Amino acid sequence: MQREEIKTRIASLLREMGAGAFEREEAIGLSLLSAFSGESIFLLGLPGVGKSMIARRLKMAFKDSTCFEYLMSRFSTPDEIFGPVSIGKLKDEDKYERVVDGYLPTADVVFLDEIWKAGPAIQNSLLTAINEKIFHNGDKDLELPIKGIIAASNELPAEGEGLEALWDRFLIRYVVRPIKKDEAFVELISGKSSQCCVPDTIRFTKEEYEQIQQLKETVTLTNDVIALIISLRTKYILEKARQDAEENTDEETKDIPIPYISDRRWKKIVGILKTSALLNGRITVNLSDCLLLEHLIWDNDQQIEGVVNDVYTAVSKSVVQAMTRVTSINSSGIVQGEQVLYTPDDGNHYVIETGSGQMIITTADYDKLTGATSYGRFVNGHEIALCEGSGDFLIKKNSPGKVTINNFTYPLKVMTKVKTPITEESKIKNPGDILVEFQASVETNIFLRPLKEYKLLYDNLKKIKPSGSKQFRR
Repeated sequence: MQREEIKTRIASLLREMGAGAFEREEAIGLSLLSAFSGESIFLLGLPGVGKSMIARRLKMAFKDSTCFEYLMSRFSTPDEIFGPVSIGKLKDEDKYERVVDGYLPTADVVFLDEIWKAGPAIQNSLLTAINEKIFHNGDKDLELPIKGIIAASNELPAEGEGLEALWDRFLIRYVVRPIKKDEAFVELISGKSSQCCVPDTIRFTKEEYEQIQQLKETVTLTNDVIALIISLRTKYILEKARQDAEENTDEETKDIPIPYISDRRWKKIVGILKTSALLNGRITVNLSDCLLLEHLIWDNDQQIEGVVNDVYTAVSKSVVQAMTRVTSINSSGIVQGEQVLYTPDDGNHYVIETGSGQMIITTADYDKLTGATSYGRFVNGHEIALCEGSGDFLIKKNSPGKVTINNFTYPLKVMTKVKTPITEESKIKNPGDILVEFQASVETNIFLRPLKEYKLLYDNLKKIKPSGSKQFRR
């Protein structure tokens, strides 16, 4: 399949699947994205907001597919999810084997409502089913045909009940809210909603689905995307370290845990970004795909607002950095020559690049660092000072121009002594072009909302006045 063909069919599919599903287009799109990513999605919302409808429409994306739905309760048994034990096999062959036809192990799309009410026996089997697409049935390991698993609840998993591993398996987390617009609500209650009917011509076969799984591995990341991911990762690592170290942290703020994103989860997140790029007909992940991170890195509903702001701020900062880079190259020339450590105007500090921002350390303290660990603490918010005895963290000199704080290594900012002017031929696009291209990439990304609905990002971009002929469309 050609990439443009994939995008055309996905766009048609989403249009048909979203027919009459008022204000549920984004949730349907994310469910489809999770299925093509080989991952699972969790829908958080009150009863009656259409969570089960989303699952039923996901089934329509695949040709000859089957769907398994189940409403969990604390009395649910594995038999009801994975199939009853075969009495014949147990009696005649002394084998403990389930009859799985018509149950979760044979379904293409699975919807599990009120999932946190499931008992430990169900949860343990679900972990393997979700993560490895395997179900242990007697002495056999069944490869599951599952393309999409949607779980739903009106609450998040309770702490201290051993649900963390299962919760971590749901990579996309989306809040389904009641209908906002009056006109959409009126259409809903007046019965004017149109029926969803997806033609076979745009549904995906098993072979096409598998081909997409192979194609997404060829998608690459731009340097801007890599830098953005590293900046967010570093931000949460440092914030967690500071929250743990600062005894005087405001209690109200301290009650909100910092998101924890494991290396495994980051790898899977990148897989979703790659799938988004592919289904949008591209060979590289761009900054528009990174807006999906707002649904990928929170693990507590108290974090949602902060994560949204972090993601929008990081994306807008990356756009500005790309524009600044273009301006620098066009006006100053390509930077070349000997690199030296950078100091601010006071000349007494070195700057440590963390990705999400900068920290500073005095040149005297940096010179004291060796390959052995020393204790450090934060002063004035972002300045590192060495201290005797215990401190907030461990710090050492990793190599010339780098420091290691706890287990993470950061470079010191460098500057160059020599600049070589660029030729006319090597000049590239205007900064304004970068802004307009980003706006277009958001508006044409089939999994995103219009740019104006990303309010903080939109407001940040409106403040930019780029040079060049093209301007941001307000």
